[in-house]
Amino acid sequence: MKYTIPYLKVLLIFSLFTACSNENDGSSDHTEEYNAIQQVINEGNLLLHTEEQGGQTIFTFENREVTIPTETIETIREDVENWKTILTLVNKSELNIPTLGKSLHLTSKNIQVNPTGYAPLSAQLTISFPVEGKLKVCIKGKNGHQNDLSHLFSKIGYNHQEYIHGLYPNCENKIYITFTDKNGKERLTDSVTVTTTTPDDLVPDFFAKIQVKTSHPDQMEPGLTIVQDMGGGEYDAHRPYMLDSDGDVRWYLWLRNHPELNISAHTGFKRLKNGNFLSGDSKTGNLFEFDMVGNLIKKWNIKGKGYTFHHEVTEMPNGNLLAAVTKDNHKNSLGEYTKFDFIIEVNRESGEIVTEWDLNKSLDSTRDALISIQEAEGFKQNWAHSNAVLYSPEDDCIIVSNRYQGLIKLTRDNKLNWFLTPHRGTQKLQYALLTPLDQSGQKIVDADVLDGNKEHPDFDWEWGGHCPVFLPNGHILLFDNGYRRRHKEIDLYGTEGYSRAVEYAIDAKNMTVKQVWEYGHHERGRNCYAVALSSVQYLPQKDHVLFGPGVGTPNLNGGGGKIVEVDRKTKEVVYEVHLSRPGYMVFHRVERIPLYPDNL
Repeated sequence: MKYTIPYLKVLLIFSLFTACSNENDGSSDHTEEYNAIQQVINEGNLLLHTEEQGGQTIFTFENREVTIPTETIETIREDVENWKTILTLVNKSELNIPTLGKSLHLTSKNIQVNPTGYAPLSAQLTISFPVEGKLKVCIKGKNGHQNDLSHLFSKIGYNHQEYIHGLYPNCENKIYITFTDKNGKERLTDSVTVTTTTPDDLVPDFFAKIQVKTSHPDQMEPGLTIVQDMGGGEYDAHRPYMLDSDGDVRWYLWLRNHPELNISAHTGFKRLKNGNFLSGDSKTGNLFEFDMVGNLIKKWNIKGKGYTFHHEVTEMPNGNLLAAVTKDNHKNSLGEYTKFDFIIEVNRESGEIVTEWDLNKSLDSTRDALISIQEAEGFKQNWAHSNAVLYSPEDDCIIVSNRYQGLIKLTRDNKLNWFLTPHRGTQKLQYALLTPLDQSGQKIVDADVLDGNKEHPDFDWEWGGHCPVFLPNGHILLFDNGYRRRHKEIDLYGTEGYSRAVEYAIDAKNMTVKQVWEYGHHERGRNCYAVALSSVQYLPQKDHVLFGPGVGTPNLNGGGGKIVEVDRKTKEVVYEVHLSRPGYMVFHRVERIPLYPDNL
């Protein structure tokens, strides 16, 4: 509620008062002092207190004082309960001055839990302030301040309606709500308790058994860890959730009954620059933008243009969308139907296709050197299995991760720039192959190393990798699954195999690649092996890496996935969570992100 009187009305009151004062009692014109009060009110300041000294009344506001003669005042009535002070002048004119109160008068009517029906640990907060200011919220952690979730919203205004996140499930949550000035300086904090319950149709039965092995919150990258859970299977996973450093679930989306957001497990989503999420549906083949409570913001119907989305979509610097797709009813030069082997750029505004990259034309679709016996039957159709795409802004190229081929860089016109893969079976693509270097910078010429038959002490290829990301130094960090490492058949439950996070420095001019850093091979071995899916993330504030083997990984409760935050310099683990369930598939990716996007 606004308590300020319109500016022209105030001036009229002051003018009448001044005229009466001069006519009736001969006092001087104090318009300047009264205008000073109004100016302070117009600036959005609250009155803190008043006091009288030597015939003058001092009005102390948040950022300055205003003094007027006491003789011109009839009464000053404080109504702190309603955040106002009523100043009555000797001519009976009144001025309502917004004043710092003692309570925000919060009730259950201010907060609606799960406002959309898709976000059980979120709420909609509605509140009004007497002057313009900002809203700050803090949901207290159950086990100490390290998991307090606070956010200062950027909006400046009287009336605020915001989605808040971070409630605990089936719990009485203490929420502190703070009214600040325009600069974020706190004025008053009040609290309210909100109880969350989980209705039968929103039971989070998809949560894996969560066990924290290591947690050093003071050393961790800030934020929460979002888990793109596999749920009941690769095509039944409308269930992203976020964990805090205690391993407690603090946010999730339940999209099982959503009419359109049928997001499946291997189409894990990313946060856009505007704060919303971006993902797609591998069943309908379309792309979606939606917010943190499941409101559908925008849909791109690429299915209507002949494409079906899968695995990866990301936002380009120009706002367009880069997506891994299958071109419907596409046949290669051998007359075979293929899938998972096209990349498209979608215009953000119009939905039109800007560029199409056909991997059948840039690679050799007959190369089967990295295929296992178990998967050979579907190879002709699924020969590449693109699982990630990364945009390179410095040269307008794309980097594509292909489970059955390797990591490639393509120009805008679909030319193969370089090819990071064991050299076996690449006779048609010799011109693009990268030559590995040892730590001294010398080329490795051992044919068995080049073909992937054995490991060099300084270098190993990536095998069936996922999730390439750029590091600040221009190197590429990716999750090396170890799929068919050394050309051996895969064994989900065997004693061999390892996955790792690996950093490569690629010199496209000299067509070389150098292994700079790795984690997981010698440090973890088989107990961090994930034959498929999984992820890495660079954490810039701490110079850490988030290492996420998510399929069939042995752990404290049997098998599933692990979330490991490791210091790049020391390889010390500062956070490790084990996620388990009877099935071996647990998550597609994990990522550390702020609970609230930066634009709020």
